[in-house]
Amino acid sequence: MAGTISSLGIGTGLDANSIVSKLMSLEQLPLTAMNSRTSAFNAKLSSYGQLKSALSTLQTTARALADPNKVAAFSATASDTTIASAQASFFASAGTYSVEVINLATAQKRYSNTAYASNTTFGAGTLTFTINGVDKDVELTGSNSLVDVRAAINTANIGVTASVISGDSGDRLVLTSTTAGTAGAFTMTVDSADANVQSLASFDLANPFSTNAQNAQARIDGVLVTSSTNTLSTAVNGLTLTLTKVGTSELTVARDTSKASETVNAFVKAYNDAINRIKSDSAYDATTKTGKPLNAESTVRTVMQILNQARTGTPDALDGTPFETLSSLGISVQKDGQMSVDSTKLTAAINSSFSDVQKTLEAFGNTFADAIERVIGTKGLIASRVDGLNRSVSLLAADKERLQFRLDSIEKRYRAQFTALDTLVSSLQTTGTYLSQQLASLNNN
Repeated sequence: MAGTISSLGIGTGLDANSIVSKLMSLEQLPLTAMNSRTSAFNAKLSSYGQLKSALSTLQTTARALADPNKVAAFSATASDTTIASAQASFFASAGTYSVEVINLATAQKRYSNTAYASNTTFGAGTLTFTINGVDKDVELTGSNSLVDVRAAINTANIGVTASVISGDSGDRLVLTSTTAGTAGAFTMTVDSADANVQSLASFDLANPFSTNAQNAQARIDGVLVTSSTNTLSTAVNGLTLTLTKVGTSELTVARDTSKASETVNAFVKAYNDAINRIKSDSAYDATTKTGKPLNAESTVRTVMQILNQARTGTPDALDGTPFETLSSLGISVQKDGQMSVDSTKLTAAINSSFSDVQKTLEAFGNTFADAIERVIGTKGLIASRVDGLNRSVSLLAADKERLQFRLDSIEKRYRAQFTALDTLVSSLQTTGTYLSQQLASLNNN
């Protein structure tokens, strides 16, 4: 009888491995289709991610249209920026201001009167800092170096920071208020029997780098203004002034109409980028009869409708105003669906009535931002479609796993059948050889 068949097909002489491979290729057609569907779903997910990014950029630029700080901008120019500079907000007023900086705000700074040897130790005691009428204690536990004293003050976080300067004559403790102006002025008293700790309360007032707490003072058009910092944010409505040096400078505030044009152009570019993304990913090639990932996607058609409605509709706030539409500002749509800006028309509108232009841009900016939120928000159209695609991918993965298990069983069965056939044929061949030998023996006898 035949032994174990070690190579599939050896008993029959058939290319059994090739036959099984071809049979399995037919059996795997459903799995191949599933893999193709998974790839298509993943391509859609990637394209929706890119579309969401493009629409997010468009939403950002739309919100800029609605932001008076971005559109109704003013510029503030100082004749001497080393003395003072300024930033203007949208509610500033055009004009010229004389700014005289009398003195700058400074934080109090004190140096210890004693220069200590590096091995000096400080015993137990309490350092009491009085800041703006409030006492704050720093406890020293004893056997401290000057660096330890510094660390204790900084750890207490009382509004005064400490550092140590090591010079040729020894180490000095430097105390600096964290708050500029008179509100940060401090005094220090010591409660300790240790002479070194007591000496910490004695300051070197002759040190040229020692400073007193001082408020900033400036005259704006002759009006005295006092501030605890060198930034004046309430002195002139809509202006934030930064004082840097004693002296006099002229400050000119004027409307910066270029900001409106820049904001409009940024919005138009973002709109065109989003439209191009949609057109590219939803195109259909009639020659190859293949579509891009978002071809025939109803979600994409809805997105286009939402964008068109935002563009062509007239916000309620603009009824009866000089510029009810974007086209009235020179922002129109071309035949290919992209926006274009007529700079001449936009500039003429700005020059004729900037406030009306601002109102129109704000209304359309809000309209677009709200419309896009319905598309890219956490419960928006794209999120819903992406959730559906992810579910489909998950279901396909489970189906493929089950099908692969079935295919493995089928291939195992095919191989078992061919193995059995090999064994049977081998057995028959052995029997035939035996019978032939016996018949030959009988004939010889």
